[in-house]
Amino acid sequence: MKLIYFWKPILWLAIICYGLFIPASELPTKPFLNIPHFDKIVHFSLFFGLNILLLKPFKKLNFKQYLWAPAISVFLGLVLEYSQHLISISRNSDFYDFLANVSGIAAATLFYYFFVSNKKWEILF
Repeated sequence: MKLIYFWKPILWLAIICYGLFIPASELPTKPFLNIPHFDKIVHFSLFFGLNILLLKPFKKLNFKQYLWAPAISVFLGLVLEYSQHLISISRNSDFYDFLANVSGIAAATLFYYFFVSNKKWEILF
């Protein structure tokens, strides 16, 4: 019954999987506003959102949200990035995409901690 808390992150994970595994031919050919490395911004944003959505359910369940939500997000980021080239012929794994994932996760954790939870000066763990 407690899985109901995780419906938003699961839905967001499905959106991430769709974006990571669609064939490269279906991706936009012109980058948005010609921003260099726009795909890294997309990776950052997707995993920022995933981690934000995971933090609240772990808090409701009295788990260590600042440990488990980022750990699960990093694990999923690693598995999804690695499996891109295994599932799709036209896609490949990129270490810098994984770094963008981890950066988004770290930024989300800090954002949630300092601006959402109002624990500005307490110890993070």
